[in-house]
Amino acid sequence: MELRHLRYFVQVAEDLHFARAAARLGISQPPLSLQIRQLEEDIGVRLLERTSRRVTLTPAGSVFLDAAKRALAEAERGVALARAAARGELGGLRVGFNASAPFIPKVALAINAYRRLFPEVQLALSEVVGHAQIEAIAAGELDVGFLRSATPPGLPAELTATRILEERLMVATNPDNPLAGRPDLRLADAAAHPLVVYGNDRGGGFTEELFALIRAGGLEPNVAQSVSEVSTLLGLVAAGVGIAVVAKSLCALQSASLVYTELVDEGMASSVWLVHAISCLPTATAFAAIVNTN
Repeated sequence: MELRHLRYFVQVAEDLHFARAAARLGISQPPLSLQIRQLEEDIGVRLLERTSRRVTLTPAGSVFLDAAKRALAEAERGVALARAAARGELGGLRVGFNASAPFIPKVALAINAYRRLFPEVQLALSEVVGHAQIEAIAAGELDVGFLRSATPPGLPAELTATRILEERLMVATNPDNPLAGRPDLRLADAAAHPLVVYGNDRGGGFTEELFALIRAGGLEPNVAQSVSEVSTLLGLVAAGVGIAVVAKSLCALQSASLVYTELVDEGMASSVWLVHAISCLPTATAFAAIVNTN
């Protein structure tokens, strides 16, 4: 039994006229009659009573008609679901992000737009630091990830990265710090002050890149405190424990006890990258398209 047999039967059962049903189906009457007989032979039950004047459903045919309609409707639903899944409208999407990603408008807007456009996709967001994101995507544990790196991240051959944003580096201080608001602030000036930084296990490479910039200027980082959370980082800065170099997106965290001042040196910037598999799920492809158009 094939789906076309069910479609043919339903049309004949609704029209109760072979010629009319054949015309609606776009076939001639003899093949339609043959297909109905084959269906009856396959299931071993007469479904239609035929005379020279009329066609009627047998009791078995009436029961079978309801079942056939349900089967066809379920098949059509399956086709629609498969097409929706292929368009990335169904399924799941696992997104990894670093600590600063939620404060980046481009990222926040993309997530909001994706949830609105694809409400049937199960979206799972996880904070995963630095290179661990790359490992998780390569292992199939995440579908896409946002990570921060001044240069293109090193990736396995099956992954790709797109830079979605480059933003300036800022120095966060408390209002009493002499660096606060300086229009000519340079990294060498900031590096002379005690630093509050992310620990190596939480910075995702940002701290290492900052230290490299400082050492390139002939100085050695003076670390006052290493922390694991954004709130702790800025809280200690506000308390005067030290200063912090942060990406501009974190300036969204405003406080009367914090002042953000831009570094004017050339090259004082940080990039955010969207990473995913080259052959990724349709949900990831749809998400990447939204990120890249926002």
